[in-house]
Amino acid sequence: MKLHSFQHYSHGLETVVHDTWITARVKSALTLADTTLGLNVHVKTHAGTVALSGRVNTHRQCEQAVAVARSVPGVVNIDASELLTHVFTPGHPPEAPNAEDTPERRSDDK
Repeated sequence: MKLHSFQHYSHGLETVVHDTWITARVKSALTLADTTLGLNVHVKTHAGTVALSGRVNTHRQCEQAVAVARSVPGVVNIDASELLTHVFTPGHPPEAPNAEDTPERRSDDK
């Protein structure tokens, strides 16, 4: 019984070490590809699935981050659902597309 328990524990430990190795390799590859990606993209790995999160400036950088992560050996799947792009120009307040300068007013007249 103890041998089975040890084997189960060592397999779990092996998975954690492997995931940590993948996370480090993906983070390193992102930094080498583009310093901005290395700084703004957060990486977590669970059972070979890499989760990318954070904010980048363009959709092209999102695609680049996914491509770089996919190129790392050992990556099984990529979840980039939490990787977002800025929708505003740096130094300016965020604004919805086609937003008008004046607020919409509704009259209660019917």
